[in-house]
Amino acid sequence: MTQDETLRYWQTMRKAMEAAGDTSSAIYQRARSISEGLGDPLGSGDPSRHS
Repeated sequence: MTQDETLRYWQTMRKAMEAAGDTSSAIYQRARSISEGLGDPLGSGDPSRHS
């Protein structure tokens, strides 16, 4: 998966979770962080590493 594909995946995940009203779960927090370019809170913090 390319970096752009990964970003689109997390953006889609975030939008779906927001639409469902699930904004307190850990997976939502991860999706939000990654989609905002802040990196993966479970990873190194470097968003370029997640490609």
